[in-house]
Amino acid sequence: MNTTATNCLPLNDMDTWIFIANPNRFRMNDYLADNGFVEFFQRNKVEVGDVVYLYMTAPYRRIEYKLYVERMNIPLKESVDDRAYSLRKHPLEFKPTDQFVRLRLQERVIDPGLNLSCLYEHGLTGSMQTNKRANKELTDYINSIFESHK
Repeated sequence: MNTTATNCLPLNDMDTWIFIANPNRFRMNDYLADNGFVEFFQRNKVEVGDVVYLYMTAPYRRIEYKLYVERMNIPLKESVDDRAYSLRKHPLEFKPTDQFVRLRLQERVIDPGLNLSCLYEHGLTGSMQTNKRANKELTDYINSIFESHK
């Protein structure tokens, strides 16, 4: 993979993903503000340098964050204990063989153009119940919204 030496941002085209965050189950805004990264259970075929947009479920129903894959295949024993930010009555349980992916925060944008209905108008397909790879039309649209806030 072709990355910069200082911060692992991609120099070439990488995949773009949309990951799901449920603010009723995890205090994502607080966690990212406090740490600048978040770790997700690794179930998608992400690669270091891939861009990940974080979709906040109800009540927000919009993309708010742009992150990139900083590290993958993190073993459970090396993963960050983030239970202090959990809003679940019963914490998630993982197997010792489970792995995680670390996503480094790049920026946060709150824009009505990133709400669910606009995402559907610009190439989103299927429901927003699982993490998914974004197609080119959707990626270009989301990138344009983030770029307009710089």
